[in-house]
Amino acid sequence: QMIEYIHSNYRDNLSLEDICQSGNVGKTGCIRLFDQYTNMTPMLYVRNYRLSKSMELLCDPDLTIAQIAFEVGFSGASYYAETFKKKTGSTPLEYRKMRQEIS
Repeated sequence: QMIEYIHSNYRDNLSLEDICQSGNVGKTGCIRLFDQYTNMTPMLYVRNYRLSKSMELLCDPDLTIAQIAFEVGFSGASYYAETFKKKTGSTPLEYRKMRQEIS
């Protein structure tokens, strides 16, 4: 239920409390379940899911990096780009160019 909730609401400003409520569990139970099934904290799962959705959107050259950042729930383009680079090793723009070269 909690993962379904994240997948349906990742664009919104999600909190740990929101995720806990969706699964009708407390914070400790929520964190334990996420660790058991995903090896991540709930908020890390949210961030990784947002990044994966952004990778799909980066294939659309008509969308700016800022538009993509806000579309997937990041609060700003610079934080999105920083987070993206930490996760993938490239900036969103570099990733987009690489994808275009492959296509």
